This record gives sequence, structure tokens and C-alpha cells, in this order.
Amino acid sequence: MRPSSRSTHTTVQLRTRPGALTALIALVTTIGLALTLLTVAAPPAAAADLLSQGKPATSSSTENASTPASAAVDGNTGTRWSSTFSDPQWLRIDLGATATISQVVLRWEAAYARAFQIQTSDNGTTWTTVHSTTTGTGGVQTLDVNGNGRYVRLHGTQRGTAYGYSLWEFQVYGSGGGTPPGNGIPDPTAASLEATNGPLTTATYTVPSPTGYGSGTVTYPTNSGSYPGVVLMPGYQGTQQNLQWLAPRLASWGFVVINVGTNTLSDDPASRGRQITAAGTQLLALGDAPGNPISGKLNGTLGAVGHSMGGGGVMAALRDDARFRAGVPTAPYYPNANFSGVTEPTFFLTCQSDPVAHGNDYAVPWYTSMSQAEKLYIEVPGDHLCPMTGSGNKAKQGKWIVSFLSLWLGADTRFSPFLCGPVRDADKNNTSLVTRWMDTCPF
Repeated sequence: MRPSSRSTHTTVQLRTRPGALTALIALVTTIGLALTLLTVAAPPAAAADLLSQGKPATSSSTENASTPASAAVDGNTGTRWSSTFSDPQWLRIDLGATATISQVVLRWEAAYARAFQIQTSDNGTTWTTVHSTTTGTGGVQTLDVNGNGRYVRLHGTQRGTAYGYSLWEFQVYGSGGGTPPGNGIPDPTAASLEATNGPLTTATYTVPSPTGYGSGTVTYPTNSGSYPGVVLMPGYQGTQQNLQWLAPRLASWGFVVINVGTNTLSDDPASRGRQITAAGTQLLALGDAPGNPISGKLNGTLGAVGHSMGGGGVMAALRDDARFRAGVPTAPYYPNANFSGVTEPTFFLTCQSDPVAHGNDYAVPWYTSMSQAEKLYIEVPGDHLCPMTGSGNKAKQGKWIVSFLSLWLGADTRFSPFLCGPVRDADKNNTSLVTRWMDTCPF
């Protein structure tokens, strides 16, 4: 019979001389120390990073406005991308720079792909297949892959149902990647963000046939690459001049900006919201169409900035149109409106002495009610016109707006310190510059 460990231990104690016991203890100690050193010296395998969340996403089609491509990379398993009901279809993510791809996780809605490929590309045109199947079953699929590229694409060739392709999340893991669009945008500083223009050169283009709104002037980076789109919407009796100061500033930091003139000067906030949606639709369509200077420059992500009734329209767009991923309502006005359901990042810029749309009447109640959104609220000196061209501190306002949209539309965390943390405190604590500051930091 095999002796127990206790019996073995007792036998060793009885038969081992004191000198031998000392040597044995020293040997065991040496071996234990060696094993400890070996354990410390062997580093753990590096964990793969989630590269895709918040990055620009485009698709061959969408079922409707509430199922955009961006919903598959927003980290929210309650939102989804869904295509039209035909084959083939694709969903593409721009990682911002070349990355090593080690794993892809597909979280399918009921409408899944039976046959599909996962593909990578350096230029978004030539594709390499790193995974292929004709027997997909839907659900949650975790795929170990081995590939490299800036772009990662799901290419569906056979649907598993009569509906389209639909993903709650398309998650790409690996190492590398970058901050899109990355096209010559250096690390921001307070001085560069407070300058009138950013690092990119820009040009303008007049929309030839506005659809659903009065007029549109697009300001865009002349650099190659694709960028988020931003709609600028004026207030009551306002024109494109209202936010003209902001268009070139945003474009020079990597946005394609459409500055909108309205159908009429005296409509209402609900109409301004519909016109923001219409302008966003046409901006994306121009980006997809050949033969114009912004062809290929839109990455499918949209945001909006509006003043007064235009600010109320921004809130309506964030609430009603899932394509809009962040918004900046300035001195916003929209009586009897409920925006508690807005979940997208929102920056309220209000004016301390505003007799028309004081923050206490509109923006603060909305801010308080939006329990699921990342939020920033800054009140500055001035009356209702403080965010408009020719009024207010445009260096500071521009820095905050560019930083907010770069963070939430461009997934560029380099801009976060200007909104959260010690770097921004010089602004936040300057009572001559800021009369009230609220936020949900750290973002």
C-alpha cells in the first residue's frame, strides 16, 4: 500500500542526519528560488486590443436610417447594422492605420450570414481573405484569424434568412491600428486648437441641388482620406453666416462640414431637425457619388452643430436619426421637448445672459434627463448670440467643439485632455471665461 504523505514525511525526519537535513533544506530552497525566478522571467502572452470600437464604418447598404454601419462598432449591443434584403453585402471598418488582426467577433442579430468572408486591406480596394465559411450559424462567432491591414471587412455572400445581414457588434481584435482619419493631423495642443485654423488645408463646394433644405456650402479637407461629416444648422431668422466661423475650423481638423441655409427663416425646431437629417443624407450621398470634390471623403459617421432652433434641431436629430453619433447644441431652443432618450455624446454650449434660451430653461433639464449619454455642459458670458460668428471667445469655443467632435466622431483620444482632467482646468476654473461647467468625465 502507498504510504500517505504524512507517513513519508515522518520517515524522512527519523532517517536524516542533522547535517544532511540542512543540506536538503538548502537544496529545496535553491530549487524553489530558481522556479520563482523562472516564473517571473517568463512574461504573460500579450492580450489583443479591441481595435474597432468607435472607428469609422461603412457598408454596402443599410435597411433604414436606424440601422447604420456605425451601430456595429459603437460598443452597444442594443443597436445594430442591418443591410437591405439581398446578396452580396459588406460592412467595412477603418482602423486608422495598419494593424495586426488576431481575432474577429461577430455578434449576429437573427438575420445572419450563412456564407461570408472576413477580409483585410491596406487601401480599402484590394482585399485578402483571412477567414471563409459557407456554413455560418449566426449567434456569437469568435473567429481566430491571422492578417494585417488598415481596413477589415465582413463580406456576406449568402444570407441565412430571408432578411438582410444584421450585426449587433463587429469586433476586431489585435495590435496596432491608429486614430482615423490620421491624414496629417499632428498631436493637438492648446495653442493649435485655439488658432483660427487647424493643420489641414481646406476648400469649399456649393451643393448644386439641395434636397430637403434651402442651401448648402461644404467645407472639406483637401488631403486624401475619409472623414466624419458635420451638419451646421442656424437658428431663427439665421443663415449660413450664423456658424460660418466654425466650418473652416472643423474642416481643417479633419471633418467634411456642410453649412446649411434653411427652407424658411422662421420655421420651428422640429423642421430644423428634419433639415439636419436631409443635409446629412445628401452629404453622405455626395461622398458616395463620383464627379464631385468630396467624392470618397465621407467615412459614414455624422455629427451636428446648431444654434438656437438649430440647436433644438440637433437634439431632435440625435434622438430620431441613429446616423448622428454626436452633437453640439449651442444656446438650444425647443419648448416642451423630451430628450431623455438621447444616448449619443452631447456638448451643450450656453450663454450666461441669454434672454431667449437660457440654459436653465432648456439645456440643463435635457442634460439632467439624459442618463445614458456622455455629456458636457459649458456656460460662457454673453447673450443669445454668444456662439454665433462675431460673438464670444471663438478660440476657446473652437477648441472645445473641435475636441469634442474629434473624440466622439473620430475616436481620437488625443483630444480628451482638453475636455477632461488637469489640462482643461485652466479653462474650467477661469470664472471670466466659464460661468458653469458640468461633465461626465472621465469620458
